[in-house]
Order: sequence, then structure tokens, then C-alpha cells
Amino acid sequence: PPPPPPPPPPALVFGPDDFLQHRYLASLGVDGGFEHHLCPSSEGFIRLTEAGLGWGLVPELQVRDQLEKGVLVELLPDKPIDVPLYWHHWRSGGQLLGLLTDHLAHTTGQWLVPLA
Repeated sequence: PPPPPPPPPPALVFGPDDFLQHRYLASLGVDGGFEHHLCPSSEGFIRLTEAGLGWGLVPELQVRDQLEKGVLVELLPDKPIDVPLYWHHWRSGGQLLGLLTDHLAHTTGQWLVPLA
């Protein structure tokens, strides 16, 4: 008989409190643990995936160029996962924080998908 296929590459997880990959696999019906490496650097995370050392879930905006060039590929393009983002700030954070908050509120719509 032919030799068994090699095991899948490990996942990349940002840190011990990052359960995004866990949630994603659970949404696909995959239960239990899985081999993974921790990489608490967003740039390092991308570099590890580019080197083929693991798979991971990253914001599309962060890897748009790599996807267009074929350096990275979407493994399951019809199965995205959306992650809600929140902006927390002090109301009395000063004028600069207020300007930044206003700017984010008015410009993020061109990059982010609104929650349904």
C-alpha cells in the first residue's frame, strides 16, 4: 500500500488567549485539540505562514498583496470568519483622542465589513 499522507502543518496561534483558530475549526465541525505554535507577532505570524511552517487566520487586509501574488492561498475561501472589533477609549481622553476616535469612526467603513 502507498505510504500514509503526511500530517497537516500545525496551526499558528497568536498567543495563549487567542482562540480564533479553535473557534474556526469548531465551526467546521472539528473537535478536540490540534498541533499549533504560538507566535505573538503579527508580522512574524505572516512570515511563518509564508515559509510554510503553519496555517493561520489573519485579516484579509493584512495579506492582500500576498494573496494577489500567490505567496499565500486561502485554504477555504468559502468559509470566512468575521471577528467583531471594538474601540475602547476614555470619554475624557483629551482632544487628540477625540479626533482619533472621530477619524476611525468615519474611515473604517471603507475597510471593515459591518456586522449584520
